[in-house]
Order: sequence, then C-alpha cells, then structure tokens
Amino acid sequence: MRAEYARAQRGFTLIELLLAVAIFALLALGSAQLLDSLVRADGARQQQVEGSRALARALSVMQRDALQVKSGAELQSAAFAMSLQGSRMRWLISVRQQDAVSSVSDLRIVEYWLEDGTLWRRELTLENGAMGSQRLLDGVRELRWRVHAPGLGWVEHWSSDAKHEQAANALEVTLSTARYQQLRRVLTMAGGRT
Repeated sequence: MRAEYARAQRGFTLIELLLAVAIFALLALGSAQLLDSLVRADGARQQQVEGSRALARALSVMQRDALQVKSGAELQSAAFAMSLQGSRMRWLISVRQQDAVSSVSDLRIVEYWLEDGTLWRRELTLENGAMGSQRLLDGVRELRWRVHAPGLGWVEHWSSDAKHEQAANALEVTLSTARYQQLRRVLTMAGGRT
C-alpha cells in the first residue's frame, strides 16, 4: 500500500517541467510580439492623424487669410496688393481691431514661403514690421501657387507693380508631402465669386 501511495504522489518529472516552461515561454514571446505590433500600428495611426490635422490647420489658415485679402477699390491708397513668385506668396489683408478708435492700422502683409521642406507664414504690420514667423507644415516637398483673375485665367506670376484691370478672385495652392502627392486646393479670395 505504501508503494501505491508513493507512486500516486510522485509529481512531475524534470522533462515535463521543462516542457511546460518552454511552452509558457513561447506563449509569452508570442504575446509580447503581438503587443509590440499593436503599439507600433497605433503609433503609425497617431502620426497619420497628426499629419492630417497639421495639413488641415495649414489650409485653414490660408483660407482665412485669402478671405481677408484687400482688393479693388480698397487698394487705391495702398502701395502693395499681392505678389506671387514661385513658391513665395505675399498679400495684403485687413484684420479687424478690437477697439474701433485704435490708431493702429488694420492692414497686414501676409507672406508664405517654402524653406527646407517647411511651409512658413509671416505676418507683418505696417507700423512694426514682422510679428514673427509661424511654422505651418513640415515635410512639404513641393509648393506652387496660382491666382485666377477674370479675363486672364490662372496665372503663375502676379506682381503688385503691374497694372491689372481686375483683382484676382481665387488662389490655387498645390502642395506635395510624403503622404499626399499633388494636393490641390482652390481658395476663394475676398470679393471673389465662386
């Protein structure tokens, strides 16, 4: 009876224990790799979402500025209207002041340019000059601007020195990033008709 009891209480052999540890190690390794791939996929998704948000913010800023462009009769007394040369764009905008009796002009010059893969924006006041540069979008590979003017169609060069019969009514921006190739946006300018 004692021999039967000893055989029943024997337990696991060393090989059985090693085999169980090896199986649990493989399961743990597989789980760790699965978790790692999920974390990487989530990181890539977050980068994609942030890139889309940055692009949307940049285009929103451009749209806001385009809707504030001074044109036509408003520019008769202004020496500067709009200038387009390659990837550099400048225009005159009107910013509403909080205080209606403020002695500060509501006219600003807004400039966009591409430098080392970054789209920059700078706003200059007529009294104090540059207010600082704003980094709008990183990773830009190409930037092109065109303006549309009645009677001329789409043009790639626009100078404030040249006499134009009518002001530009739309602005086209085409940019390429690593994720988006040839993204084109047409912005209606102040006074422009859709």
